[in-house]
Amino acid sequence: MKDFATINKEINSIIGLIELDKISEQDGALSKFSEHIKEITDIGRFDLKKWNHEWRKNVYKLGVKFKNINPIDFLNILSEAKKTLGKDGQEVLDFYYSEIEANTLPTTTCTKKIESYVIKYPYNPEFRHTFGHFYKNNNDYINAIEQYRFAFEKDKSNNSFISSLFNCYLSYFDQLIENSDYEIGLNLCTELMTEKIFKGETLMNNHLINVKERFKDYIILNNKIKDAESEIKKIVATETNNGQSKIIEILGFFTAIIAFVFSTVTVGKNFDFNEAIIFNISLGLTLVNFALIISLLFSKKEVKLFDYRIILIIVIFVFLTLLIIGTKYWL
Repeated sequence: MKDFATINKEINSIIGLIELDKISEQDGALSKFSEHIKEITDIGRFDLKKWNHEWRKNVYKLGVKFKNINPIDFLNILSEAKKTLGKDGQEVLDFYYSEIEANTLPTTTCTKKIESYVIKYPYNPEFRHTFGHFYKNNNDYINAIEQYRFAFEKDKSNNSFISSLFNCYLSYFDQLIENSDYEIGLNLCTELMTEKIFKGETLMNNHLINVKERFKDYIILNNKIKDAESEIKKIVATETNNGQSKIIEILGFFTAIIAFVFSTVTVGKNFDFNEAIIFNISLGLTLVNFALIISLLFSKKEVKLFDYRIILIIVIFVFLTLLIIGTKYWL
């Protein structure tokens, strides 16, 4: 097998030819690519010692170059080469295949293709990492995190894996804040700090601490808002009840006045002067008692035995009784 210095030099050469738009001519990108993959399959299935980080980064760079060109000729070369290979050799070429497809196919189609690679090579973190991108792009952060964490656990020395995982957590935290799920966010931050996933990355760890404090602040503020809402509801309910009681008392008072006015007119037409005077005085006192009783019934304050309204009701009742008895002898 070629050494990785040579392999990386070949990939960079192919990238340079693509940038110069030298694709199909002799010694162009297609020709170099065909030669490149003849021995690259000796790398075999994924293994941390065999899958060189620099080589994998260069494959990423190569895949990006196909965003603006038709990759079909390159994919055909890979397809033909795969026909004579076992699964371990195919895994290497499918890595190239996946990076090219990820940059050229529509999202739905590409997602299905990458998922088929994940099923075929379940322990290869590269396919998991790429699959996580599609979940993240669809705002499905929980599934994206699952794929990124799997990739990271398989290769903790890969900076791309830990960066993707951390950035996905940040996006998920923003979603939790937007949905007011502050407790979930705080618990997740605490869990990550307990697991010490990002402890070796100072900037990431410090950022995580800040996010945790941010969730705490949101929870405190949210609790204060809830307490304030509760107090406001109590005040509104109290004021509303008080207002209703006042309205009932006022309505009772004006009802008594209206009843007194209409009764006075009626009595004035149908009774002589002395009888009308006695009747109207009795009616007026009765309506005053009516208004006082309504005031007592709808009072928000504790009614005491010697409340002035109770005393006034008793006095009026006694006066009315005496007036009625005396009227018999007066008229």
